[in-house]
Order: sequence, then structure tokens, then C-alpha cells
Amino acid sequence: MDFLNNLDERKSIRHFVPNVEISDQKILEMLSHAANAPSNNNSQPWKVYVVKNTVMKNKLKELSFGQAHVAEASAVLLILGDKSQYDIEKVVNYSIKHHLIENDQAENKRKRIETYFATHPEDKEETGLRLDLGLFSMNLMHVIRAFGYDSVPMRGVNFNDVLDYLKISEKLFPIMLLPIGKARSHGHDHIREDSKNFTTIIH
Repeated sequence: MDFLNNLDERKSIRHFVPNVEISDQKILEMLSHAANAPSNNNSQPWKVYVVKNTVMKNKLKELSFGQAHVAEASAVLLILGDKSQYDIEKVVNYSIKHHLIENDQAENKRKRIETYFATHPEDKEETGLRLDLGLFSMNLMHVIRAFGYDSVPMRGVNFNDVLDYLKISEKLFPIMLLPIGKARSHGHDHIREDSKNFTTIIH
């Protein structure tokens, strides 16, 4: 129940305590836990840029239509998707390297992935990235809370200018900005529909 309480109590925090330091090592630990999220054929197509520099956070605030919590946060995570991770040979070779399959199973895995992408070609494009990075990002938000911090997922951002400012390749697809830090105020209470209103159970 502690896990369920932690999940239910997550809120988007838009006011952080300024000048709270989160060590690089702690952020890497958070990301390692979040990376246990499932992904398309275990492709793990996520890339994360972590901005802690005060001047740069203020610039990201400017590129986020002046939203103050971007500058207040201990760190701002830019979460991106990398379509090159959907390369079939890369996926197969990763599985062999990490002993997830044996060499003699490679061709069978290759054919299964080819069949999957033939059925769902959109899953190796932007649609796939949005799903995989959504799973990763939600994992990350709960991990952040387990470490005693909070976050707010953001799409209200001029991502083209952010990529240009941070000198990030346009081949990476920006999914969200995720400021993290110590909450300075309580987030808005959740008001959600009862599950009976959006669920159909078929017996």
C-alpha cells in the first residue's frame, strides 16, 4: 500500500525550493531505476540531458514562456527519443552482447522484429518514441518521488529553440522537459473520473 499511496499522491509541482542541490550521482541513480521501463523490443530509445547550470536554466525558463519553476528547479531534465535505437541489427546485437539470446537465436529474433514492424511501422517512428518515452518518463517521475523530490512534466516549451541552444542533434525527438527539485508548495489536488466511467469489462 505504501507504493500505491506514493503513486496516488504524486502531483505536478510548479514551485520548487531554490538552491537545493541534487548530486550528479543521485540523478544517475534515478535514471538507472527509471530505465527499467519497458520499451519496444527492449530498444531503450531514451536520451536525457540534465541542465543544472543557473544561467542555462534561466534560458530554458525563457524558452518555456517564462514558467518560473524551470529556473527554480534543482535540475531540468530534457527527455528525448532516438529513433536509431529501433535499428533491428542494433537490437539483436544488444541481446547477444548481454546474453539475452544465444547466437543461434539471432535470426529468429530478427524475423520476429521484422514481422512486428511490418504490422506496426509507426512504432519505429515518432509514435513509438512517444509511447516508449512516456513509459520511461512516468517511471522516472515515480522514482524521483521515491528519492524525496518532485517534478512536473512539461510540453509548453519551444523545443526547436531548446535543441538549438543546447546544441543537440535534430535527429533526437524532444518528448518533454522535466524540472525536478524539492517542492515549495503543495500541488493541485487530483480530481479523476471513477474507473467505472471509463472501463468496459468483457466476460
